[in-house]
This record gives sequence, structure tokens and C-alpha cells, in this order.
Amino acid sequence: MSILYTLLTIFIIVSSVPVFLAVRKGLTRVDWIEFYSMGKDAGFSFREINLLRKVAVVNKHQKPSSLFWSIDVLDKSLAGIHKKVETVNDPDDREYLEYLLKKLYSYRKKVEFQKPRYNRGIESTADISINQTIKLKVDVLGIFECSVLENNRNYLLVTYPKGPPVPVGFSWRDRTLNVYFWRREDAGYFFQSRIMEGYPDREFKTLRMSHSDVVLRSQKRRSVRTSCKVPAQFYPLKSLKSSTQLPESRPGLRCVVQDISEDGAAILIGGKGKVNLCCKLQLELFGKIAVLRGIVRTIDYDERKNLSLLHIQAEEPDEQSRYLILAFVYDIYRSEQENAAAAAAAAAPQPAPVETGDFEEPVVREETPDDELEALETVEDEIPRFDYE
Repeated sequence: MSILYTLLTIFIIVSSVPVFLAVRKGLTRVDWIEFYSMGKDAGFSFREINLLRKVAVVNKHQKPSSLFWSIDVLDKSLAGIHKKVETVNDPDDREYLEYLLKKLYSYRKKVEFQKPRYNRGIESTADISINQTIKLKVDVLGIFECSVLENNRNYLLVTYPKGPPVPVGFSWRDRTLNVYFWRREDAGYFFQSRIMEGYPDREFKTLRMSHSDVVLRSQKRRSVRTSCKVPAQFYPLKSLKSSTQLPESRPGLRCVVQDISEDGAAILIGGKGKVNLCCKLQLELFGKIAVLRGIVRTIDYDERKNLSLLHIQAEEPDEQSRYLILAFVYDIYRSEQENAAAAAAAAAPQPAPVETGDFEEPVVREETPDDELEALETVEDEIPRFDYE
């Protein structure tokens, strides 16, 4: 019994801390017992409830329970802590806020991965979408790549595989293959299939691939990634050990970031890239420089346009870069941007009323595109053409 009393005393003392903090921060009307009770009823662990209670105190939420069900409130809380980190002077307060930021981002990722699109896997090749890129592993020869043109009840119709040279007399027909593909916003998959028949065409060849009801799901995504179109600087490296996380002062090769996460990115460059190339990526987010270092794992090369999409697996970035990327991925400042846009629209001068009566028809001129959007649209056209080899 003495142990039980000791644990109960400790719990009461720990539970009283947020109450004192709430009083100090101006949250005198918050019922923390109800807060913990609602959290448990909603299925949250004690550790998660405790974290959200600290977040509510720091951000002075008058309705802390909204953190249990509102992603918008959660993201506003992240934005609020970011601002406090930038303005606080006391080292201990900064250390506490950075600790809170780290824990809250970890929780935010957990919430994101609970969304249906991250858990809706496929169990049959009949669910593979059109234009899905797949990779075929052929013993001795290597890896070949093709894409799905048609998916019907009897077979998958795929483009003719591109890859290493094949020996004279090689045939895809009746060949059993190991097939791999990565499903966007999901995970990696593997299945075995047989090439049923080749289709010579006037312009190109296609292959029929048999369906499989045994599809293995692996390599589940570990981080949240967002699509974008952000100009950046790309620096090829001899090795990752020879570089630092510090931003480069010299200009790099121009590229466009197509998607990004805290552990990788996909970038569009001119020319043909090289697999296993060490590199450094530098881009501006929220007026600050974020840096990613990593290795090019796969490449999607468009021979007609002479463009390469490089898929980079990155090392863990420095703290500032990581938080900048996470803030961008979750778009935590979206409410502030929407409010600013609404305020700007309200403050814009209203057009003068048009007098009724006879008047000349106005001359219609083409609207000049916004400079920033125009710059982003022309970045892709200005990408320099170069080859690593």
C-alpha cells in the first residue's frame, strides 16, 4: 500500500504543475481534469495528453481540448512555438521550447500517417494505377523499367522495358519476373509475374503481364512528403563526409524541387543524372536557407526532353533545416497567409462605379502575369543541360 500511496502522491504533484502554469499564463478557467479525461476517452495515451497540455499552456489555448480533434489548431500551435523560439532570450526557455517543438512534430507526423491515404494499401495487381512505373529484375542482366499503359481483368499492358543491353535471341515471352514498384503516398510493393505475349507495334512495343493476387507491401514511408515547385541549388559531391551542413556561398546548378520531406527530395535537372551520386541540395523556405545532403538512389530520365528526376535519400538534416522543411511540409502558416491575403484584398482600392449611358467599349489588354509565378514557371525552361558521365 505504501508504494501505491507514493505513486498517487507523485501523480497529484505532477498533475498540479500544469494548473500552476495555467494560472501563471492566464489560463485560470481551464479544467485540466476534464482535459485529461477527454483525452483518455478519445484514445490518447497519457504521454500524448501530457504533451498537448504543455502545448496548450505555451500557446495559451482557452479551449485546449480542440488539440484532440483539430489539425488546424495543432498546426497553429506549431507556428506559435516556432515564433516563440525565434524571440525568446532565456537559454532554458529556448531549450524547453525546442524540446516541445521536437515532440510536437513527432506527434504531428503520427496524426498525419493515420489518414486513410497512408493506410490504404493494395492486395492485388488489379489495383495498380495507369502510368505507374514498375521495375523488373532479370537475373544476370539487371533492372529494367517500364510503365503501366492499361490494367484490365486479364492482364497488365506495359511499355517495352528499358534497361541494360540484352543478349542476341533474348525473349520476354513466358519469362517469370520479380516486379517492384513504389506507390505514391503509400509504400513499396513486390510481386511475381509472367510475361504473356509481346506486341510489336508500328511505333513501339508493349508487353502483356499476368496479374498476381500475392502483392507484398514493404518499405512503408517513414516521413510525410509534399509536392511543390521550388527553385533550388544542386551541388554534386565527391562524398558526404567531405561536406558540411552549412549553406554554400557559391552558386550551384539550378534545379526545381518537385517534392520534399525531412529525409529526401525529388528534383528536376537538365541532362542525365547518375545513380549513387552524393549531393547537397540548398533551397530557401520562409526566407531562410534549408540544406539537405544525400545520395541519388533512383532516376527517371526523359530522353525526349533531356530531363532527369532525381530521387534523393537524405541524411538527417541540421535542426534549422529540419524544422523549416517540416513547417513547409505541414504548411503550418497557411491560416496566417490566408488572413494576410484576405486583409490585402479588403485593403485594395475598389474600382470606381461605371456611369450608365453611351460609352466606348474598353480596349482589352492581356493581364501581365505575377512576377513570382512567372519566375517559377520559367525556371524549368532555364535549367542548364549537363551530363555527369
